[in-house]
Amino acid sequence: MDHGQQRMQQLATSAIADGRPLAWYDQLYAEAGEVPWDHREPTPYLVEWLAERFPGDPPRGRAVVVGCAFGDDAELVARHGFTTTAFDISSSAIRAAQRRHPDSPVHYCRADLLDLPADWDRHFDLVIECTTLQCLPPQLHREAAGGIASLCAPGGMILVVARVPTPDDPPGPPWLLTEDEVRDVATDGVDLINLARLPMRGGERWVAELTRSTG
Repeated sequence: MDHGQQRMQQLATSAIADGRPLAWYDQLYAEAGEVPWDHREPTPYLVEWLAERFPGDPPRGRAVVVGCAFGDDAELVARHGFTTTAFDISSSAIRAAQRRHPDSPVHYCRADLLDLPADWDRHFDLVIECTTLQCLPPQLHREAAGGIASLCAPGGMILVVARVPTPDDPPGPPWLLTEDEVRDVATDGVDLINLARLPMRGGERWVAELTRSTG
């Protein structure tokens, strides 16, 4: 375990003990010269997925990126023609994303997945969730999954990408998702289309596609 991961565990453990399980994110972003999940590129599977389903860049609908961190996934989504909102619970992360992408068309903002703005309910045609759920303590996974589902408009689509746990994983964070926890996003009128377990760089990933019916 490197220094960044050790510091992440220290901050998370302290925040959970204080009864503020999400407070550690902003401190990590504010103090860290390097964040463990910052690869300075979009999620590789998201690159492939968007290219396959949305070739070209005509104007499309509204998209939201959950837990956007430094914004690399959000910028990719915007390049595919979506009017893109990207949010993170950490104000420091949002400022860092805006510095990294100073001329971006993406609307970056601070928001809490467990307390989303009312006007975001069923508002987005595409919802991207890449490895944010696994950064939350397990007791919050189901509630957060419901928050993700709530963002999806009728006829819209949700993509979830998360690491598959292994017996050798150290204690969280991240708290990797079981298959049932991935399936929990299928709630409140959202249906699971496909759930796969795919080999990728750094280990297997859950990849789930979901939609909300128009009926």
